[in-house]
Amino acid sequence: MQRIISLIHKDFIVDWRQQNPISGILLYLASTIFATYMAFKGFVSVEVWNALFWIILLFTSINAISKSFIQEERRTHYYFYLCRPSEIILGKLIYSFLYLLCISVISLLIYVVLMGNPIINYPLFILNLVLGCIGLSSAFTMVSSIAFRTSNRSIMMAVLGFPVIIPVLILSINNSFKILDSYVFTQIQGNIITLFSVDVIIIALTFVLFPFTWKS
Repeated sequence: MQRIISLIHKDFIVDWRQQNPISGILLYLASTIFATYMAFKGFVSVEVWNALFWIILLFTSINAISKSFIQEERRTHYYFYLCRPSEIILGKLIYSFLYLLCISVISLLIYVVLMGNPIINYPLFILNLVLGCIGLSSAFTMVSSIAFRTSNRSIMMAVLGFPVIIPVLILSINNSFKILDSYVFTQIQGNIITLFSVDVIIIALTFVLFPFTWKS
């Protein structure tokens, strides 16, 4: 556990020192939401509000998580002697989730201020947002671990990532729309459990595939 915490701390230090990626993501996030606000003048239906929010979050997560393993290229052989593959990927998954969750909260705050606030059931909406962040961060972390070994990383990220995130995105968007439509937990309990199950499958698949890609 100490090694996992050290890996998470290392990723935090690396991102903090290289502030350009973080600044770029925040600038991208703010400018995208502001452009959306200017295009719709802040008045949109609940369906459009929900769809735009998840579209913005999707593309922001791609920019935020795709760099997970690209910055590790020079440290690859060093990690072989320090940590097991399971520890490395678990540290990456935890850090990617926390990173994306912080971005999601910032995105939601800016989005609510500019585009209005139709959220009624905050705990259920946040629960669905957390499960969506787990799915997106896990999927893009897994794809990033595969793509960083190839020469065309950006193409591989798009080709491999799109099929993986489809179930997460569909379930998250449907759940959040029903939550905004005043559904209670018992009415969408099946969808929430399904989304959680998809997250677990993606994480399990990541643990199965990563040791092979890391040593190849």
